[in-house]
Amino acid sequence: MAALGEERLKTLLGTCKVESHARGEHLFRAGDVAEYFYILLSGHLRLVKTSSQGDETVMHFLTEAGSFAEAVSFAGRSYPVECQVVENCEIVAIPRTAYLGILKSAPDVVGDVLASLLRWERFFLEEIYKLRHTRPIQRIAAFLIDFEDRNGAAIDGTSGKNFPDKRQIASRIGITPETFSRSLRKLEASGAISAGPKLQILDREALLELAH
Repeated sequence: MAALGEERLKTLLGTCKVESHARGEHLFRAGDVAEYFYILLSGHLRLVKTSSQGDETVMHFLTEAGSFAEAVSFAGRSYPVECQVVENCEIVAIPRTAYLGILKSAPDVVGDVLASLLRWERFFLEEIYKLRHTRPIQRIAAFLIDFEDRNGAAIDGTSGKNFPDKRQIASRIGITPETFSRSLRKLEASGAISAGPKLQILDREALLELAH
């Protein structure tokens, strides 16, 4: 956004909406035309893909400030996933038409836009690699470390910031609930985590070692 310059940014902001959404709401649903992309200011969202049989797969958790849904919006297509509000959130909704109109008058910033899109491409390539080449216990350990890092502080039962539901984590990292439970027991036996009602990292160094 900064690459747009002050005047263009002011013009764009005049077309944007700042919205607050409560836990349980949907920001958008699969099949909705992607008229907007978004910036998460605060809160916690998750992107979910639902099969024709009604089975949900968590594609990604959004917990830190940043933009999302740019690629599908720029392409003028429908959202392929639904966006669910996990914790009350505040977002900026940016109209596709307004942003593309500004880009047409500012070809010098297209490179920055492409860099943002490539960031998501690299993320999903890394996810595919993990699914193919890492063991379930590695995926769980890496997820817990990454989630804690992205939330900026240690997560425990008293901090007010909890890990997602265990079923959601299993779905997100692509393993069955049964395998997830077995792997959690191994991690708990190692002393790296507490797998009680709320997941808690007890030994970060041990968990880091298990993640690699």
